[in-house]
Amino acid sequence: MKLRAIIIVGAILSVAIGFTLGKTVNADAPEPGSSSDPVVSKSYVDKALQDRIDTLEKSVAELSVQATALQTTINELQVKLNKTPTTTTGGTGGTSAGTSGTSGTSGTSGTSGTTTGTSGSMVGKTIYIKAVNSYVNMRSAPSTDSSVVKKVLKNEAMTILEVKDSWYRVKLADNTTGWVANWVVETR
Repeated sequence: MKLRAIIIVGAILSVAIGFTLGKTVNADAPEPGSSSDPVVSKSYVDKALQDRIDTLEKSVAELSVQATALQTTINELQVKLNKTPTTTTGGTGGTSAGTSGTSGTSGTSGTSGTTTGTSGSMVGKTIYIKAVNSYVNMRSAPSTDSSVVKKVLKNEAMTILEVKDSWYRVKLADNTTGWVANWVVETR
């Protein structure tokens, strides 16, 4: 009987000591499912990273819109600064002189084969993309460095509003306006 009591007490002590030691050892381990659990923390990091990427993409999109608006404003101001009054003379060779102190002579407009009597004689004419091109870029200013407003497709009629150097400011049927180079268009 005494032996039986010692075994029972020993078993109870073993369970108590094991339970206490188990709690102590497990106290250093992260709680399963918590943010410090290595398996779960990867998913927390992935989610936090994706949230940050989404926020940055929104910021980039907003800044792109602002940059485009600013570039448009800059282009409009440059066009206003570079706008030159046209003075014409009769005959086949006209000159245009501007407030910027530069002058240019208009004769043949690029390689399109269209001859202008004066720089303003093309105003009001309808032009089309040359047959070798499927589209041309309509730009915000008379320069290949300016932003593209629209891609004009073959057979779209363009009405010339203004002539500047080798560029035409044109208007499309949908009232979009912009600049096209005279060497990529022709009259029909």
